Amino acid sequence: MIASKFPSRNGLASAVNHNQHVPGQPQNWLEDFINHVDMREASLPITPVIQTLQDLIESRTDLRMWASAMFQEVPNKIPYNTSISSGSTVRGYRHMIELLNVIVTEVAPTWTMSVPAFGLTLIGLPFQAIFNWPMGTPSGHAFFLNHEVNAKLKAVLDYWRDSILATSKSLGVITTGAGGWLSEEAIAAIEQTANLDSRQWYTFEELFHCDPQGDPIHWGFKSWDDFFVRRFKDMDSIRPVGYPNNPAWVVNACESRPVALKGSIKQYDRFWLKSTNYSVADMLGHHELADNFIGGTVHQSVLKTTAYHRWHSPVSGCVVFAKVISGAYFSERSTNGLFSDPILPPQYDQVYLSHVATRAVIFIQAEEPVGLMCFVAIGIADVSTCEIASKFSAGWPQPVAKGEEIGMFHYGGSSQCLLFRKSLKLAFTEGAVPGNRGMALAIRSPLAFAHV
Repeated sequence: MIASKFPSRNGLASAVNHNQHVPGQPQNWLEDFINHVDMREASLPITPVIQTLQDLIESRTDLRMWASAMFQEVPNKIPYNTSISSGSTVRGYRHMIELLNVIVTEVAPTWTMSVPAFGLTLIGLPFQAIFNWPMGTPSGHAFFLNHEVNAKLKAVLDYWRDSILATSKSLGVITTGAGGWLSEEAIAAIEQTANLDSRQWYTFEELFHCDPQGDPIHWGFKSWDDFFVRRFKDMDSIRPVGYPNNPAWVVNACESRPVALKGSIKQYDRFWLKSTNYSVADMLGHHELADNFIGGTVHQSVLKTTAYHRWHSPVSGCVVFAKVISGAYFSERSTNGLFSDPILPPQYDQVYLSHVATRAVIFIQAEEPVGLMCFVAIGIADVSTCEIASKFSAGWPQPVAKGEEIGMFHYGGSSQCLLFRKSLKLAFTEGAVPGNRGMALAIRSPLAFAHV
């Protein structure tokens, strides 16, 4: 038995004993959470932002039909399709509304909350735990792609951020106690993620800005979000810029593991299939600069929840346009057609998300030989806040140096794509080729050598 954090009625975290979490089984945390909510003497008053989601569902026949059916259908994905299932743990959309209402009011994610999704093991995502079953069904696929639903979900996630994640209310999980993000287990995992060079090992305190002596409980972090956007203590030493004065070298923009590399990408392609098909127009929001990348190259990589979550420019030059594209928050590739294969990790869902998820696009006119390129930051599930640094969000063109910070993800794991124009040839480093090393490539380290 271990202790996991669940909210008490006053909004603070309280310890509740439950069976130890089994990795890859999201229903374990969810079942404990549902039992905790069911045992309450009275339900919480529904918050306005949750009420508007319920009102939307019940104002439209198609949405209410999909919201009802998605908890009755069985998703074609592991673990639900590998054994006889008793059905969804969430008892329907009204029950979903009740659970979401508790989360946005009281819940900050713990380290022990682990959910397999999009070919990854995502940590600390309670919304994903609730939606993991329905989003894998045909009705859920339709529901979570609906624009009005996503607008309401954005409002829900923003409310959760502003009321819990970015406030001191979330400090109950930023501790050294069991289930805390500063526990021995969590710190060991973060150190394992960050120490990419076996010849040199750094402790968390050596890696990141923190204050375990002055604040032994929270280590100087002010909120859950403050912890997740933590900075390296000595960036230039720990993550030096590769070939800073050589414009032919492109560096990695995120601390991420390569999952896909594709050349001769098309303007339009069937990105929803089980393949690495990239559709440039869809990825880049049909921007006028998108045509420059038809026939070009895309490199995609993913970030762990335990990784560094800020973005740094892969090249020197000028940012000529930047925008956050609103998208779907809980949509995954549908494979529920006749004779279809189940949803499998990792790259196919990542390719799909690069076209439909909320994402930031930053076009950079680099020095030759690279020329125009594009960085795409892709939010995943609960983790869909992409923040472009204020310097680059307007007033273009804005000069940028290779390795300079250009933005950040909030609230956990995510993905990135780098797009290059057709005429550019690229020689990728060994670690940048998907499958070569099976581990992350350090941010600001050499990714590819460009030539024409």
